[in-house]
Amino acid sequence: MTRQTDLDRPRRSDRTSSGSLVDAEAESALTEEHAAGTNLDKIRDILFGAQVRDHERRFAKLEAQLLAEAAQLRSDLKDRFASLEQYIRKEVETVTGRLTDEEQGRTNAVGRLTTELQTLAGVLQQTATQLRDQSEQAHQDLRSQLQSQATSLAGEFGQQHAALSATLNDAVRQLSHQKTDRASLAMLFQELSQRLSHDQPPQQT
Repeated sequence: MTRQTDLDRPRRSDRTSSGSLVDAEAESALTEEHAAGTNLDKIRDILFGAQVRDHERRFAKLEAQLLAEAAQLRSDLKDRFASLEQYIRKEVETVTGRLTDEEQGRTNAVGRLTTELQTLAGVLQQTATQLRDQSEQAHQDLRSQLQSQATSLAGEFGQQHAALSATLNDAVRQLSHQKTDRASLAMLFQELSQRLSHDQPPQQT
């Protein structure tokens, strides 16, 4: 263990020294690259500085113009949306008011129709009651008239029956009397014929 550690120490020291050399070389290379980049920027600025600044001014002006136009467009859109919202709100209020008026009108119409139907129902019920009362009264009057006519007809029938019976009795009596006279007349005719046949004068009665 101790021998291996002792052997590893020179290796580590070698690695450390080699790493330091690499880092130093990298730093020097970076420094040189930075200096070269700086020099390149200076050369570029000398060659294209005015043109780049001009482009930057143009880009800044264009950006400001675009921002202004965007702000103006945003303002116009906001105004248009506000106008559209106000128009839509007015239209909605108008339609809502119209629908409310129509609904109120229909409600009033339904109320009037309901009242008229109730009134008509009352009139019909009253008319039906009156017709029923009139029918009952007419039925009673008709029954009374029929009873009165029946009584009157019964009295007239009795009177006519009595008159016919009296007339029939008179006719019977007359017929009986006529039969008696005819029998007497027949006997008289028989006696006359006998006397005439015997040449005898008739007897005075």
